[in-house]
Amino acid sequence: MLFWQSYVLTRRLTAKEEKRRIVASIYTADTADTADTADVDAVGFDNKTNYFHPMGKPLDSDLAKGLWVFLNSTLVDQYFHQMNGHTQVNATDLRTLRNPTKQQLVAMGNMVDFVSFDQKRVDQIMGHLL
Repeated sequence: MLFWQSYVLTRRLTAKEEKRRIVASIYTADTADTADTADVDAVGFDNKTNYFHPMGKPLDSDLAKGLWVFLNSTLVDQYFHQMNGHTQVNATDLRTLRNPTKQQLVAMGNMVDFVSFDQKRVDQIMGHLL
């Protein structure tokens, strides 16, 4: 069980028909619909889900958004396709990715506006800071 805060999640398995291997999403207690959830301090994720955390602790909101941008970028998708020939996304595969610095990820997270956001904007943010 984990603290009920912000995490970046990816699926461990993707269908071979899917264009992307890494599809990241953000889980955050700030935006969770509390009417549909229990009043608890912890959350658990399915074992078919990878989650990102700094030493078992939750992510800062801007850091989570920046990591979300990085993982959903075309650059990471192309790299992952070249390095990994199967549909499984292992935690080890994700750990071997060379991530931007924490400061770069936070800066990317500050540029996220979920109101009007698409793949082009994700790649613009990546290109701007890297």
